[in-house]
Amino acid sequence: MRLVRDPLVAILAVLTVVAVAAAAWFGTAWVSAARDEGLARAEQRDVVLQAAEHGLVTLHTLDHREAKRDVAAWLDVTAGGLHRDLAGDQVGQREQARQTKTVSSAELLRAAVTELNGHAGTAQVIAVLTTTLETQGAKGEKKSTERKRVNAELVRRDGRWKVSAVEAAA
Repeated sequence: MRLVRDPLVAILAVLTVVAVAAAAWFGTAWVSAARDEGLARAEQRDVVLQAAEHGLVTLHTLDHREAKRDVAAWLDVTAGGLHRDLAGDQVGQREQARQTKTVSSAELLRAAVTELNGHAGTAQVIAVLTTTLETQGAKGEKKSTERKRVNAELVRRDGRWKVSAVEAAA
């Protein structure tokens, strides 16, 4: 006695088994990828890069007409020693910007995470910015645009990445 008399039923049964096996394999691969440490590290690197880009542009932005707002923004994107330095001289920074009628802005051209320690909450970033600085003092109005390469250190504080140090890159 034959179990399958119709060849079409046999073909459909084989295709069903193959489809179930493929679904199981793809499901396992998807779960494995979702738990992949490399993927989590890449996502964390992207978060660090975005925070660094925002922080560096913010730290190079100041308008004497909105100095209080801009200095407060600096404090929001910084941590550690840089934050303490900026917080300790807020009034002086705002007054200097007002006296020289400073307007500065920055555009981030490129940035990359060079080191990342997610467990310690530290990162290193290198970036290239174009900065524009306009001042108006006793000697008249000055405007300059320059390309800056900087190294930045970031730390994670309260779930957010913040700039803790910035220095000119060689």
